[in-house]
Amino acid sequence: MQEIGAEYSMIVLAGGRSSRMGRDKSDLIYRERTFLDIQIEKGRRLGIGDILASGYRGAGCAGRLVMDRFAERGPLGGLEACLRQAVHSRCLVLSVDTPLLSVTELQRLLEMDGRNSFPATILKHGDRLEPLMGVYSAALADAMAEALEGGRGSVLELLKKHGYGVYRSNAEEAQFQNINEMSEYQELLQKDDHSHLENQ
Repeated sequence: MQEIGAEYSMIVLAGGRSSRMGRDKSDLIYRERTFLDIQIEKGRRLGIGDILASGYRGAGCAGRLVMDRFAERGPLGGLEACLRQAVHSRCLVLSVDTPLLSVTELQRLLEMDGRNSFPATILKHGDRLEPLMGVYSAALADAMAEALEGGRGSVLELLKKHGYGVYRSNAEEAQFQNINEMSEYQELLQKDDHSHLENQ
């Protein structure tokens, strides 16, 4: 695993408003670690040394903090800023609110990226494309800035314009859940408690 990630940087998108959650999702605790730490640890396990936390406003972060150059412009603004500061030309991108996505799936995503020549490689499960579970070329930063300056801010629209490859995952759907609301977070914790009791 370490060899495959050595030539990649990682961007954890952690700057969302978390308006539906009511508190910063990055600092939510799951299995005694914050969501942000969980995602950063996945990068470490893949052998990625250069890990950037986009827009994080909390107190504790093991990655390199990068704030948006275009304020309040969503994921595209975070990607644009981080791609400019990444050490490597290819960057694994992961949103902070998907704690259940496995390292195995991320490794397969990197392996697919290594086999194509697209500016980005995006994970797809079922009929759903996940632009915030992907690999991006740092060379896309200028195109992102142009889109942001022009008032456009859709990651998917940018990908459609510049081209992307797809990693089609067959993993269970639960891995791809976005924890956006307090009810979803509480359900996540309850399921974990039940699983722990069943395994005792």
